[in-house]
Amino acid sequence: MEITGGYDDVVEKLQPAAGERASLGPVMADFSLLLETVLHLDGGTRSAIVDHLPPEMHHTYDAEAIVDALQVLARYDLVVLEGNTWTPGPALTA
Repeated sequence: MEITGGYDDVVEKLQPAAGERASLGPVMADFSLLLETVLHLDGGTRSAIVDHLPPEMHHTYDAEAIVDALQVLARYDLVVLEGNTWTPGPALTA
């Protein structure tokens, strides 16, 4: 995705929608970092993903919690489980 325009326009586009709850910010950030990790690895097992999570995540995730989060992302076609490997989903590769 590319966002172009003046600085103020870009920053405005990146801000949460007016109705979003501020308390969801850390959750959204962690899910985003999790998804970026899967993309960076081009897929991986839950253990590999946990091993590569960045330290700036708001919450500490173990392998079981990662599977729970990945299952949520899978509902939106952002990741797919193939055998025991989580890979980028069709919503990201289209």
